[in-house]
Amino acid sequence: MVQTLMKQIHCSIRLIVVAAVALAFGVRVNATSEYDYKPGELLVVKGGKSPDKKYSIVSGENKKGEFGVYLLDAQTKKVIGQLEEVATDLDTAPDAYYAHWAPDSKHVGISSRSDRHMLENVIYRIENRRAYEVETPELRCHAVPQFCQLEKELAGSGDPNKDEETDSWKVRQNSNASEIVKWISPTRFIVNEESQFQIRTRDLSAALA
Repeated sequence: MVQTLMKQIHCSIRLIVVAAVALAFGVRVNATSEYDYKPGELLVVKGGKSPDKKYSIVSGENKKGEFGVYLLDAQTKKVIGQLEEVATDLDTAPDAYYAHWAPDSKHVGISSRSDRHMLENVIYRIENRRAYEVETPELRCHAVPQFCQLEKELAGSGDPNKDEETDSWKVRQNSNASEIVKWISPTRFIVNEESQFQIRTRDLSAALA
């Protein structure tokens, strides 16, 4: 049932790629946004109501006390299903999740933080009262293919948890933010994606005997 974004949705790309040694990521990097839900309480996230008023994107805890983001039937107030692909590890407050509905209510993009410096965007197709994830390409690589190739050549392991003095990385991604900012039509949208990278300026191999 899952189809690729390139086949299903045409997107206009507004892409910003920033490479710097000293980074200050300015997109929603505030402290964790938390909310203490009552048992079974579900709250509509920002922009969560669909234009046709039939659906809502909500956050809250199920009867087992497990937090999640869900597709809700706005008329019957019954949960249709959990949107498991939406990042929920960092924030719990409903205003930390951003839903962006297509004008015909058949697609919705949901942005949330997987990390303080990582804003993820997941797109769903709403069909037969169910939500199907739409696979999305790495937009940066479509917009700036030369940069992606260079990143692969220089990246090394890219693990930010490793010791910089022993790890072999030369460039690594420190932050990312992807979010739909406007639907132009039922199948076209503008997405804003910002990525910031750290580049190692000193080649440690020169210090070896």
